[in-house]
Amino acid sequence: MTQPHIIARQPSPYLLGIPHLRRIKRDQLNFYHDMRSRHGDVVTMRLGPYRSHLLFHPDHIEALLARQWSSFIRFKKLMNVVRQWNGDSLLLAEGEAWRARRRKVMPAFQTKRLPDYGAMAVQETQALTDTLRQQSTDGRITLDTDARMARLTLDIATRTMFGAAPRENGAEIEQAIKILSATAFRESTSPLTLPDWLPTSQKADKRWAIKVMDDLVRGLVHDRMARGADGNQSDLLATLITEHNGVAEDIQNDVMSLLIAGHETSGALLSWVFTCLSNAPDWLAQVQHELATVVQGRAPTAADLHDLPILRAVIDETLRLFPPAYTLFIRQAEEDVDLLGVKIRKGDLVQIVPHTTHRDPRFFNAPDMFDPARFLQPPTWPKFAYFPFGAGPRVCIGQNFGLMESCLVVATLLQRMVPAPSRTRPVPLPEFSLRPRGGLRQIWDFI
Repeated sequence: MTQPHIIARQPSPYLLGIPHLRRIKRDQLNFYHDMRSRHGDVVTMRLGPYRSHLLFHPDHIEALLARQWSSFIRFKKLMNVVRQWNGDSLLLAEGEAWRARRRKVMPAFQTKRLPDYGAMAVQETQALTDTLRQQSTDGRITLDTDARMARLTLDIATRTMFGAAPRENGAEIEQAIKILSATAFRESTSPLTLPDWLPTSQKADKRWAIKVMDDLVRGLVHDRMARGADGNQSDLLATLITEHNGVAEDIQNDVMSLLIAGHETSGALLSWVFTCLSNAPDWLAQVQHELATVVQGRAPTAADLHDLPILRAVIDETLRLFPPAYTLFIRQAEEDVDLLGVKIRKGDLVQIVPHTTHRDPRFFNAPDMFDPARFLQPPTWPKFAYFPFGAGPRVCIGQNFGLMESCLVVATLLQRMVPAPSRTRPVPLPEFSLRPRGGLRQIWDFI
């Protein structure tokens, strides 16, 4: 095991770290990589009124997420921003409230539910490819793949979570989620947050986005509760209604949280998968051959995934290079803590960055190269060097669903259409999740 690299020289606290905040807003990913390169595995710096620690080594990550996690809560300022549209949900709860809420949500993600959710994902993907084929010219179509994947995962989430048909105002919903993502990043990284009543375009957009999402969730929860037991109780919302004893506000808060977080990250992952495959035609051909051999042209199912190791390796490698959760929620210490010699004071912030640790050359050979072969053999890296869904007790509750959904969407799409080879790669945009800046324009050929 490689020992943490500790450098005594730390970033300057000049101007209370305001220059650091400005750089985080302007060039966040390179800021983290630069901090690791210049200051080692433990970086302590001033960010406005807070003393903040960046931890990059697997040992410290394990201590924070798995061993001493109960000494920390999510950063209050960020949680208060997200609470404006998520309410008191599983995402935001702490302590015993979080444990109770997680117990209520867990049944919706039981393994026995996944095959039904997977079938819905395949059906929605097939419907998308049918629509695109009708819109194509000479068997080819140019798409913003990122926008299409975002809408597809929204439609899948609507069916699996609500047991409802995709919304006709899906474009509005997508735009609302983008606005809230940008709002969360902007307000949580600003030293001063302006009041919402100000007549600015950003504040007006925020109010509009919250209303769109609130109307969506309230309407769907109301309709689902009004239907009652109708013989179709496999969707997530039906489970939440039961587990929350019909308390509408609790149901709505958890649905809002799971819808935004799950849909946003799944759509981003799919965009990066097709980015990587369009830049690696040899791996694209291997995935297609594996699908032809195992699935043989029929609709893929959750049961097939065990026999598609190359596809899963492509997903895992994409998650290593472009984890949608590029940085995990910042933690704030509830008490003085010693993390393997790192002295954390009560009130200090602690942050870990999968995007940086996943590209550490100590743990991954040629770390910037897309090479799914590294996931076709036993791991050569420490357990906490790769954690795209987080780790420990607060690991992403929808991890298994998200992996299954992504594999089945990719399998279904590649049976019917393929992205044309490309030598370009979009610039990552780190906000609520890691998405391609400006979208992802690709040419697709139908099979």
